[in-house]
Amino acid sequence: MRHTLSLLCSLRSDDKSITDALAQSTKTGAQGILLTMDDAVIYQNAPDCLSTGVALSQKENQCAYTYLKDTHGYGLLIQSSVTLDDGTMMVLARYDLSSVYKNRDMQLQIFYRSYIVVVLVGVLTAAVFAFGLTRKLRKLTIAVRQISDGDLSVRTNLTSEDEFGQLSRDFDCMADNLQENVRKLESEMERQEAFMGAFSHELKTPMTTMIGYADLLRQDKLKEEKRLVAADYIFSEGKRLERLSHRLLELLLLRKEEIATQEVNLYGFVREVAQTVSPGFREKNIRFTFHGAYGNVHFEPDLIKSLLYNLLDNAAKSMEGGGSLFFSGTILPDGCQFQVKDTGRGIASEELERITEAFYRVDKSRSRKQGGAGLGLALCKEIVRLHHGHMKIISSPGTGTQVLVMLSQTGGQENAPD
Repeated sequence: MRHTLSLLCSLRSDDKSITDALAQSTKTGAQGILLTMDDAVIYQNAPDCLSTGVALSQKENQCAYTYLKDTHGYGLLIQSSVTLDDGTMMVLARYDLSSVYKNRDMQLQIFYRSYIVVVLVGVLTAAVFAFGLTRKLRKLTIAVRQISDGDLSVRTNLTSEDEFGQLSRDFDCMADNLQENVRKLESEMERQEAFMGAFSHELKTPMTTMIGYADLLRQDKLKEEKRLVAADYIFSEGKRLERLSHRLLELLLLRKEEIATQEVNLYGFVREVAQTVSPGFREKNIRFTFHGAYGNVHFEPDLIKSLLYNLLDNAAKSMEGGGSLFFSGTILPDGCQFQVKDTGRGIASEELERITEAFYRVDKSRSRKQGGAGLGLALCKEIVRLHHGHMKIISSPGTGTQVLVMLSQTGGQENAPD
């Protein structure tokens, strides 16, 4: 503005030149210009836009300006004056800022719209992300509630690699272990109930017989021959109860016992067992053969004798009309193996998994008639467990049964030498 005044001062002698210069200013952006000299108007165009009623306070040799808005739109009003020798020249000019404000308003609208879009996208993204996180958490929560309600088959099955995926896998592993433990507890409870039921039944049968015959003896109306028969029944059933109690006590003690092994000559041990049982086999028309390997092994001899007597007795009971029975003991690199093989009636495949359960019998009527209580193989199983070995039973109906007992050389604790 002060440059314009200097230019006007240099052109002051030529009014036509002043008018042309001011007209050129209006073409370059000025909306209106007013030029005065000592309050006398020298030049003016667009007086309406300059009649704003706004008084500008100007300091010496400085420009004064203000922003305004009226019917002509937004504008910038500038006033500048310069003191000359013959008076004071003042220029008042107005520049149109409507396009600037229009661009500003447009940019603000774009900013607001962009801001709203960004906020909406952010909220939507956060909602989707939160839903993804809470969905996994909700699935875990639902699974926990279902398991707490008793449904142990529920699994989350989340496969993501984040913390929720790891938590899901740990949770499913915990649920598998919990379900397996519950299944084992239920199975154990069923076995205990079956055990108690079978034990009660085993007690009831001989007790009923003994009470009946004792009542007959008490009436004192029996002949001597029948008295002897009744007494014989009472004695045999009493012995059966005694055997049952001894077997049951052995079974309970074995489950808590730590055994001490000792070095045993295998051939001499096998021969001793065979010589003990062979007389009874000859009476039953059973062809009995045995074989024992030479060498020393480690086990608890009394327990192994009990195991072998049970296996050989079961084999003999399966051959009521006679047959062949083979018994052997061999040495293995990490222990020893006993084999009992018969040509008896055999065992069905569906029965093999249960025959080592206490009181379980394949043929209940025949076992009871032969004096069995279903505890023999359960005792054998515990004896094998104490020696850190395993027992394998191979059988099929009509072809006989083969029992293999593998005992570990490290089973139990070795007795200290004398």
